[in-house]
Amino acid sequence: MELLALDLNLSEMRLGEVLIPWVAVVGTFGFLAGWLVIAIMERTGLSRYVWHLPLFFLALVVLLTSLIGMVFKP
Repeated sequence: MELLALDLNLSEMRLGEVLIPWVAVVGTFGFLAGWLVIAIMERTGLSRYVWHLPLFFLALVVLLTSLIGMVFKP
């Protein structure tokens, strides 16, 4: 885990010759996690209790991106 943390502590990640910003990687993981949560909510019928689903999705993406960022880059 420490090797992964040392590699992820850089401001950019190297993918071949291309440098990708850390924020873009964390944001992508937050978006995918939010999408998974919304898909599960719609499958189980829990999304009918949410007033504005796109706004809830946006808030969920921001929350999950922040949590993922705090866990992997303290």
